[in-house]
Amino acid sequence: MAAHGGAGGTVGSPACSQACAVSAYCDSGVCKSRIAEFTVQDEGAKPRYIVAGADGNLWFTDAAYDRIRRISPSGTITDFIVPTAGSGLGTLTLGADGNVWFVEENGAKIGSITPSGTITEYPLTSGLAIPMGITAGSDGKIWFTDWSANQIGTFTLAGVMSGKSVPTADGRPAAITTGPDGNCWFLEVMGNKVGRITPAGVIVEFDIPTADAYPASIAAGADGNLWFAEAHANKIGRITTAGTVTEFALPTTTVSPGPLALGPDSAIWFTEGRAAIGRIDNSGAVAEFPVPADPYAITRGPDGQLWFTEQQAGKIGRFLVP
Repeated sequence: MAAHGGAGGTVGSPACSQACAVSAYCDSGVCKSRIAEFTVQDEGAKPRYIVAGADGNLWFTDAAYDRIRRISPSGTITDFIVPTAGSGLGTLTLGADGNVWFVEENGAKIGSITPSGTITEYPLTSGLAIPMGITAGSDGKIWFTDWSANQIGTFTLAGVMSGKSVPTADGRPAAITTGPDGNCWFLEVMGNKVGRITPAGVIVEFDIPTADAYPASIAAGADGNLWFAEAHANKIGRITTAGTVTEFALPTTTVSPGPLALGPDSAIWFTEGRAAIGRIDNSGAVAEFPVPADPYAITRGPDGQLWFTEQQAGKIGRFLVP
């Protein structure tokens, strides 16, 4: 694949007669879109969350069909049926075992799928559990948030589960990720806090300066900090591992920033609810790139590009990073 310059030009190719759009690049004198879309084969499909697998493919959940689907970098989609009907498939993570792990929000389970497509489900201790976020911890365990029980849970690959209550009553933990410090970091949607939990289960909470920010997604940055989306505040937040929070307002109002991910350019990329994806660098500078449909979740692919889901359009998108 040709290298793409930050201004939209292909290195060493003839320049375009006019500047290309922000979501396009110049290739041999022709402006070409940075975006490719791949339609999920089933009508009404709702691709939701997406993650890169250990097998060189992307894996995503389909909220409409109770399926985990796999898409190759060339766009070939294969689907695998989850045994529990109406499971409410949510977020995914790549485990230390090379399998993709996922939550079943309605099924009160977490599941794993091997690169060949074998699915195993594990019921959570409480039948009323609502798992929301999931991540592979630095200790080799799977860590997840339980919205209903107000807990952070762990699951060993041997099948042993445990849970730790969040100090803030009704904090409602949702998104979770593993930080550069070896701890897990999570967001409390109703508590309006960022939480840190050590492998030993010690929790510390940090307030988000903006009230009712509705923190929605969190990811580790290349700068050694954690970055998170504030859906109601229209901001991207950054928190150091010591707990210092800085917020950055987005240039476009009411875009409701959603899931975010570390990009191949060491910047944080995130979805916006108004047919765009955004980029914020380590200094807080923001750029926005229009896409054909409202994106839902985003991840870095094994090909070094960004992949995102278009839940309402039933498509998977790929974005060539400038």
